Amino acid sequence: MNYIILKLASYTKQNIGFYLLTVLILLSGVVLGSFSVGLLSETQKNELLNYVELFFSNVRNLNIDSAGVFYTSVLNNLKTALVISLAGLFVITFPLIPVVIFFRGYILGFTVGFLASEFGIKGCIFAVFTIFPQNLITIPVIISIGVTGICFAVEVIKNRKKIDKGEYLNMTASYLLLNLGFSLFFILAGLIEGYISPLFIKLFSTYI
Repeated sequence: MNYIILKLASYTKQNIGFYLLTVLILLSGVVLGSFSVGLLSETQKNELLNYVELFFSNVRNLNIDSAGVFYTSVLNNLKTALVISLAGLFVITFPLIPVVIFFRGYILGFTVGFLASEFGIKGCIFAVFTIFPQNLITIPVIISIGVTGICFAVEVIKNRKKIDKGEYLNMTASYLLLNLGFSLFFILAGLIEGYISPLFIKLFSTYI
C-alpha cells in the first residue's frame, strides 16, 4: 500500500504542471456553472425549483435502490473515464479531455450554485453532505485520468519519430493499466453515493 502511495505521489510530482492546468480547467467550469444560475430566466428557475421540491417531497417516502444508485454511479463515471482515456489514446483527440473536465466542473458548479441560490445556507449544507463526499473521490480520479491522457498524447507527439512499435505498445499498456487503477476508486465513490448519500438526502430533505 505504501508503495502505491509513493508511486502516485511521485507521478503527481512529475506531472504537477499538467495537474495544475487540469485543476484550473475544472475550477473554471465550476465557477462558470455557478454564475450560470444567475442567467436563468424566472420561468427556467421556477421549473427547476418545482422539480427539486417535488424530488424532496417524494424522496422522504421512497425506498431508494442503493444498489441501483451504486451501479449507475460507477457506470457513469466509467463512461467518463473511457471517453477521456480514448481521447488520449487516439492522440489527435486529446483536446477533448479538458472539454470533458470543464463540463464536469460546470455541472458541479451549477448544481451547488442552484441549491445555494434557492435554499441559502440549507442548500449549502445539503450539498456538503450529499454531493461533495463522492466528488471528493470522483473529481481527483477524473483529473488524474485526464492528466494521464494529456501526458500520453504529448509524449507520443513529442517522440513520434523515435517510438517504435514495441515501445508504443508498452506505453499504451502502461497508460491503460494506470487509468484502470485510477478507475477502481470509482467503486468507493459509488458506495458513498449509493449507500451513504441517500441517508443524508432523506435527512436534510425534511428541512429544505
